[in-house]
Amino acid sequence: MTTFKKLGMLTLALTLTIALAVPGSALARKWRAGGVAPADTLDDDCLKKWCSLVAEKTGGKIKIDSYPAEQLGPYRDQFDNVVRGVQESGLLPLSPEFDKRLQAGYTIYLAQTWAEGRKIYAPGGWMFKLLEPIFLELGVKPLGFYFMGMDGFGTTKGPVVLPEDVAKLGIKVRTWNPADRLFFQEMGAQTVDIAFSELFTSLQTGVADAQDNAPLITYTFLRDVTKYYTDTNHLFEPLVLMVNLELWENLPEDQKKALQAAADESLAWANAKAEATADEYMKKMADMGIKVTRLTPEQRAKWFEYGKKSWKKFEEVIGKETMDIIRKNVTK
Repeated sequence: MTTFKKLGMLTLALTLTIALAVPGSALARKWRAGGVAPADTLDDDCLKKWCSLVAEKTGGKIKIDSYPAEQLGPYRDQFDNVVRGVQESGLLPLSPEFDKRLQAGYTIYLAQTWAEGRKIYAPGGWMFKLLEPIFLELGVKPLGFYFMGMDGFGTTKGPVVLPEDVAKLGIKVRTWNPADRLFFQEMGAQTVDIAFSELFTSLQTGVADAQDNAPLITYTFLRDVTKYYTDTNHLFEPLVLMVNLELWENLPEDQKKALQAAADESLAWANAKAEATADEYMKKMADMGIKVTRLTPEQRAKWFEYGKKSWKKFEEVIGKETMDIIRKNVTK
């Protein structure tokens, strides 16, 4: 065997070893994308559409398999895996556990309407500009945001129309982050921290009387223990479409453009349908006997006032500099 042949075989063997040893490397061209929502929901469809468009726009050079419903693990673990490069990509919650500044994305009443939310989180929007450097520091390339929904208030007691009703009815509220905890405490509610996996049983047994989630989550997982639902719209709940940063930086420019174009197209498609989809879930709740309250602008303004009051204490969580940016940009 000639020296050139030996060198060629050695190079090929080394190439294959690297491709197989490095998950999702540019050589392997086979990625995984993890999601949190159940299969065949709009959230899942958004992720699948991105994967399909990536294959199309890269001419099959990058192929991505999508895994809904936390099939690749709890979302916090998936976020960590993307950061470390163990998992290539995902459509995942912000996960402030990795950097408290990401909690800014969960500020109460960042947006009061879908149009406002889409604008501030769009590339070039002030919230995107605020969060992008944090993601990059963590080792994540954010391609854009999808909105799971605007969180409402699902309860076993009610109906709840005004913030004062929460304390009046003695409602114990399950909260899941500092922002909503401070929000409900501002209106005099007792709050309890309960893992989502235990929430159904907690509502069933009275350990908690209420929870705040988007219509999709409330209907899909909690409809049998929900009697009332109010569209408080106090939290515009984002998911970030992300790629491991080192993997991203090692891609050829044409493939970067293809991935970003696929993200722009799939996110625009899904976000355009998200508001109507949320309304469909609220109609499903009403059809099964849950009393759904749609607030008037005047009623919603009262909830917004409590949200603004909670910002003072929330500043201790995200820092004054970040809170000042939010105060400057949020619609009065």
